Amino acid sequence: TQSIAREAGISKGLIHFYFENKLDLLLSVFLLFLQKINSINQKKLSCPGDPVDRLKAVFATFQDLLFRDKKSLYWGKLINERLPLADAIKSETMKKKRRAIVNENKKLVKCIDELIIEGQRKGMITTALKPQVLRQIFGGSSQVLTWRMYLQSSREGCFEYDQDDVRS
Repeated sequence: TQSIAREAGISKGLIHFYFENKLDLLLSVFLLFLQKINSINQKKLSCPGDPVDRLKAVFATFQDLLFRDKKSLYWGKLINERLPLADAIKSETMKKKRRAIVNENKKLVKCIDELIIEGQRKGMITTALKPQVLRQIFGGSSQVLTWRMYLQSSREGCFEYDQDDVRS
């Protein structure tokens, strides 16, 4: 926690005033990140348009937030990690935050599924696969590409694509 306080320019005690521990801080940041994504997507999707373009806009939100700089890209790595199981969290405060994260994620999933279904109804997206399967394909690909961009930026990997390729 000391390094977090130093980086933020605040005292370690102030962090502990607001957060029980590092996991509580991580859950809070992760929740804030998902809320920001859903808020941005809500604004983007308030205008009618082609469901495929709107779906691309939803996935672009992640990239816009994560590709700003190396520190932002680090969140792509964290997103790729799993949240602790609910029964592993003992604190009621952290359980509440984890439930809020799950609810924000459900909003995002519902948004993506609805766009895929709309695209399928309009004949713009294949109906050979269920919307949930397509969401996993699109989301999983986006997540892995972003995670690998983090590895590439930290020199732990060398891939033959860059941020523009991921955006495409």
